[in-house]
Amino acid sequence: MDLTKFLTNMLSHAVDPVLYFLIFMSLISIAVIIERAIIFSDIEQKIGKYDSVDIRLILEKRLGILATFGNNAPFIGLFGTILGVMNAFSTLGDAANISTKLVMVGISEALVATAMGLLVAIPSVAAYNYFIRRLRKILLLSEDR
Repeated sequence: MDLTKFLTNMLSHAVDPVLYFLIFMSLISIAVIIERAIIFSDIEQKIGKYDSVDIRLILEKRLGILATFGNNAPFIGLFGTILGVMNAFSTLGDAANISTKLVMVGISEALVATAMGLLVAIPSVAAYNYFIRRLRKILLLSEDR
């Protein structure tokens, strides 16, 4: 068996793990967004109790997760799509009767991975940008005190 066939066989059913990973990422992203919203509100209410360095350290915590997910989730989704398309064409190549339905169903399933990647990335990037803007505002207010 040559390397290409070996890798194709190995990766042909890897779309589901990619989707599960993206769902896991979305759950983490939601948890971080909720946690950060609570912390930001708490810091805004008690802004006088902290100096600007402590505020920055507290508020920047876990924002890297949102940035990382926002940047990488589309690529992970694209990877799942590529694996699904590979699987669809592999199935087509192995089929005795060529059916466009067989290929189209496989490709449409593969595109779900891209949609999931975007579904994770867009809210993560939006939340990251929102929290960065809010962080700057809080820091400006803390410097005035």
